[in-house]
Amino acid sequence: MSELKSAILEAKYIDMVSLADFVVQDCGLPDMDDDGNPLPQQNEVAAAIFRWAARQAPARDIAATETPEPESDTGAADRPEAAGPTNSDAQGDRL
Repeated sequence: MSELKSAILEAKYIDMVSLADFVVQDCGLPDMDDDGNPLPQQNEVAAAIFRWAARQAPARDIAATETPEPESDTGAADRPEAAGPTNSDAQGDRL
């Protein structure tokens, strides 16, 4: 089940809408209103599936998909925070 949830959370929006469109058609739900205007059911179903996966996914699974790669320390001396304390504030004004 966790693989399904992870796949849903990593899916592209267009894939989720395509899945939701299939669900709407397969269940025989109306896709047009009385005036012939398309109903937003595909987007609503896709959003509901994503919310389900996000709410049900263990925190460690979500954190694993959102953890950025560590940055290399190349050029650390060029960054102001690596230089140590300064006599200026965040805007660069002298204290």
